[in-house]
Amino acid sequence: MSAIAIPPEASRPRDQAWRLRALVEALSGAPADAPSVQHRRAPIVAVASGKGGVGKTNLAVNLAVCLTRVGHRVTLLDADLGMANADVLCGLAPGRRLDDVLLAPRSPGAESVRLESCVVEAPGGFLLIPGAIGVARVAELDAPRRAYLLSQLAGLSGRSDLVLVDTGAGIGREVLAFADAADLLLVVATPEPTSIADAYGLMKCVVGRREIDGDRRPRIGLVVSGADGDGEAHRVSAKLAGCCERFLGVEVERLGHVRADRHVPRAVRKRSPHTLLWPRCPASRDVLRIAIGLAEAVRLQPGN
Repeated sequence: MSAIAIPPEASRPRDQAWRLRALVEALSGAPADAPSVQHRRAPIVAVASGKGGVGKTNLAVNLAVCLTRVGHRVTLLDADLGMANADVLCGLAPGRRLDDVLLAPRSPGAESVRLESCVVEAPGGFLLIPGAIGVARVAELDAPRRAYLLSQLAGLSGRSDLVLVDTGAGIGREVLAFADAADLLLVVATPEPTSIADAYGLMKCVVGRREIDGDRRPRIGLVVSGADGDGEAHRVSAKLAGCCERFLGVEVERLGHVRADRHVPRAVRKRSPHTLLWPRCPASRDVLRIAIGLAEAVRLQPGN
């Protein structure tokens, strides 16, 4: 896989949008001077995982609920291109999805479909941009459409304190692009050995790309999902964080864990976030603690 070259840190003035603008330039090959890119204010947190089935989307949805509950304006972009299901977990049937934006005609004179047109209010009060389901063309975007999607993230800042991006699993091009654009990469792993190995592989790939591009070290957060208890979660997070510090030279921010809880699959079957159905169950309390820690990590202030 070829790396996306991000201009070195010292090559341009440091405004709030420098990383997003550099990424758009790298993906599209053209300068990104649009005001919507230059004026990004809300931090972007990309939620990712080395493998699927670890509860990544569930965590993203419930984090959005909890962050909204404590006073932040949150937008969740379901960017698991082609296999999105955040709207399913929220019991929504949206009329417009991400593919309506990305697959709209791009010929001269054609009217652009903007990301804001897909925004729906989700249970709990956060804003959701539903992703595409079963659309292969979205999962295989060309560079201009990837760049257009990333540049559209800037337009969400005026109505958000934080933009959460639920990426796909693995180390695909789109996942790494969102990781590069984010202020914080939040990696989700379970105690399973395969998940731990793949989570480390994802972090290694992101760090390696930054080293090639001469960029500063990425900010990486870690959440352990589905742990049998606090002890197991701490052992997993300590192991991953220790390996990253020793072999990659990166300090991972351990943001907490979500215990295995029967309420989580029950909520999925009911198509509703467990933090709304059972706000005092163990998993919901865990997610609330993670949300508060995440808000502190990116320095959010209620109502800002």
